[in-house]
Amino acid sequence: MLYEIDLGGVLLPPLLPVLLLALLLFWPVNRLIGRVDGYRWFWHPALAGLCVFLVLCAVALALFMFGSALLWQGS
Repeated sequence: MLYEIDLGGVLLPPLLPVLLLALLLFWPVNRLIGRVDGYRWFWHPALAGLCVFLVLCAVALALFMFGSALLWQGS
């Protein structure tokens, strides 16, 4: 379960760490795809980059949910 993050009395959305992790994963993947000229196979390279980011968001969310499930089972 994702909960709000309390940062000095300011509540941040629970997906913020997921998005940050996805962004940290996206930068090297994007550079790798650009270096091997992989975006030339797509009609719209920006949309292909967005799709890569969305896939990485789903992977990051699955990692967070799996990690929290393991923490709940251990306690």
